Amino acid sequence: MKISVRAHEIATLLDRAPAGVTMLSLDCFDTLLWRNVHAPKDIFTEIAIPGGGVEPRAWAQGGSQRLSFTHNKTYEVSIEDIYRRLYRYADDEQVAAAVAHELSIEARHCYPFAPVVALMKDAKARGLPIILVSDTYLSEAQLRQLIEEAAGREIIDMVDRVFVSSEYGRPKVAGLFEDVIAALGVAPETILHLGDNRAADQDGPAKLGVATAHFRQFDADAEQRLRLEAAAGTMIDPAVRLTVPAYQPHRPQIALRRDDDPVVAFGHDVIGPVMHSFATWLKAEIDEMSARLGKPVRPLFMMRDGFLPLRVFEALYPDAGARPIELSRFVAARASLMNQDAFDRFMTEQLGWIPVKALARQLMLFESEVAGLVKDVPGRNTKRHFNRTVRTPQFVPKILKRSAKVADRMMAHLAAAGVKHGDAIMLVDIGYNGTVQNMLEPLFAARMNLTVAGRYLFLREESLSGRDKRGFIDVRHYDCRTVHALSNCVAVIEQVCNVAQGSTIDYSADGTPIREDSGFKSLQNGLRDQIQDACLDYARAPLAGFHRQPQSDDAESRRRMAAAILARLMFMPIESEVALFERFDQDVNLGTSQMIKLLDTNEAAEGLRRRGLSYVNETGRMYVPGEIQRHGLPLNMCLFSASRFGLDIRSKDFDVGAIKLPVILADARGETVMDFDAFPTAEGFYRIQVPIGAGKYTAAIQFGALCEWVQVQDASLHKLAELDRDCPTPGATVPTVAEGMRAAAAGLYEAEPHGVLIAPPPRATEPLVLCVVFRPLKWREQRAAERAAA
Repeated sequence: MKISVRAHEIATLLDRAPAGVTMLSLDCFDTLLWRNVHAPKDIFTEIAIPGGGVEPRAWAQGGSQRLSFTHNKTYEVSIEDIYRRLYRYADDEQVAAAVAHELSIEARHCYPFAPVVALMKDAKARGLPIILVSDTYLSEAQLRQLIEEAAGREIIDMVDRVFVSSEYGRPKVAGLFEDVIAALGVAPETILHLGDNRAADQDGPAKLGVATAHFRQFDADAEQRLRLEAAAGTMIDPAVRLTVPAYQPHRPQIALRRDDDPVVAFGHDVIGPVMHSFATWLKAEIDEMSARLGKPVRPLFMMRDGFLPLRVFEALYPDAGARPIELSRFVAARASLMNQDAFDRFMTEQLGWIPVKALARQLMLFESEVAGLVKDVPGRNTKRHFNRTVRTPQFVPKILKRSAKVADRMMAHLAAAGVKHGDAIMLVDIGYNGTVQNMLEPLFAARMNLTVAGRYLFLREESLSGRDKRGFIDVRHYDCRTVHALSNCVAVIEQVCNVAQGSTIDYSADGTPIREDSGFKSLQNGLRDQIQDACLDYARAPLAGFHRQPQSDDAESRRRMAAAILARLMFMPIESEVALFERFDQDVNLGTSQMIKLLDTNEAAEGLRRRGLSYVNETGRMYVPGEIQRHGLPLNMCLFSASRFGLDIRSKDFDVGAIKLPVILADARGETVMDFDAFPTAEGFYRIQVPIGAGKYTAAIQFGALCEWVQVQDASLHKLAELDRDCPTPGATVPTVAEGMRAAAAGLYEAEPHGVLIAPPPRATEPLVLCVVFRPLKWREQRAAERAAA
């Protein structure tokens, strides 16, 4: 017997055992005992060494093993050997104290994996003895002590024999099972061994005739996610893997997932742990606020993005009085214009970024009232004209009156949700600024004497409001740069949390929401439903893999876990996640039905070809990390680092590896040939920028001098003053003429040595730059030799 099993198959493993099996053998770590961290080294963070304990403890182990091999021809060592290496001049008492400390750390983080405990109970019910066979530097006595402290006396009492590599001088892969079989005096085929390491727990013992089951903890996507989550956690928090472990209390639940469908796995493994941790944090915040105020606090989950958080919260706390409430930014703006000050503040804050037509709609102005105000008139600044005009007595009184009526209907909506005069309410949303709370808190206080708090998944206020706000992830935990970086791609979380309904734009007299038509596709709705159902599956059984919860699994470890999950998703998505989100659209939520793609990998590919690595810092799209994922992790890490640390990296910093390309510049007075630098961008493409003045020069790029075959991606004209802005404009396409270059397909040319691409001069009144993006497909022989020599 030589099989592979998943976590949900372990409890019934003996049903598949060969008829002659009379003994159950188990690996210890990552089979029976798991740790509440990503990797074994994470527990070394709690060894108090200046600069961090992880590396010195690992170096000591490696050095001790090398020394053992030199003298004893084995890498097996004891934990005492390791600490004698770490503390060179320590006496036996100090070494013993250090060993005891590490064992106490292990006991705090370790826990027994529930399916393996179920298997052990089944073995005992069948009358089978149980042995443990472990590759470890711990002695048998130390391992027994650890299991008893971490798993309980009843678990270690089920174990009849323990075999450890440190006491036998060789690991499982090098023959430890020979010693096991000899010590037991049994035939190999009577033993069934289960372990997570294929080489040690299957290949080694199987050669001796032992029946084996390789425990495959995670599928490939889950393994990659967990590894990248630990890396992301380290990126956002300098303490992680220095003084704090990379906590991963969601590992056992992920291992127990049965459905490997990428959509289900994403909802269960990624969104599930985040929403469960968010919900438990919310309950603690509600309890704290209720105790502080001396009255119950009513949690109100703001639709649409609060839909999934509400479902998870209700599943965990059905008696907490949570209710959905529909308070979009659009309707909040309409209802919040209580007086002239509120109106002036709204105009000051919103005019800069909301289109004039959308702003007029938010102000409840009829088309006939603003027909002349929102038109683009030559010589007139439309926004300035609109702002000046709507602030006049002709408009302000009617806007405030209409706002008051919307507020009346909103109060009816609150009442329908069970809110009463004088209540304390907690607005719950994904975040990140709490704009709706800012707008509506004065209104709620004035109309219903409500005490208002806001609790958000992310909180990164653009200006300090002074209101009662907290975030599950906020500046109490991370610096402003980090929280800003994490909230930049919040649209991804919003998409999986919301409900398939249009944005609220008003209410009927009884408070019933009036919504825009939903533009969401049925496919997108189906995917979202799958994600949310899988998330709830996780939230309903958050401790399913624990036979005994580890001491280190507390609210703080869960918050750190969730932050690492989100950081990984925001900046290091995996391929299956990109494929999922390519099918999502995003509602711009300005009271319009406008939908845009959540991510566009084709646009990102074009941007990278045109701009190179600088594109990642220059684009303003919603989910750039997802768009560039297929171009390799280095690009995502570049964006992650620049965003998280606020690095001052500019376009010019990416201009390296240039090739010289001759260009003929001609005007009415004659022509000249100059070499210009062409810088690599992406996928083998290069970008050359040729200044042509205010339409003064004809430019002829001598591609034939460089290569025999060339692909020209595009040629465009840019204003010199705008070219190096953070988000440069795409530029105007310029017609080109190829001479001495045969077009084999669109943009594909076979070039003669004298072949050129000519861009005639445009009409212009300010300096322009010709940008051409191209890819050499076959270098001319001389150039190829020069490049090889270089």
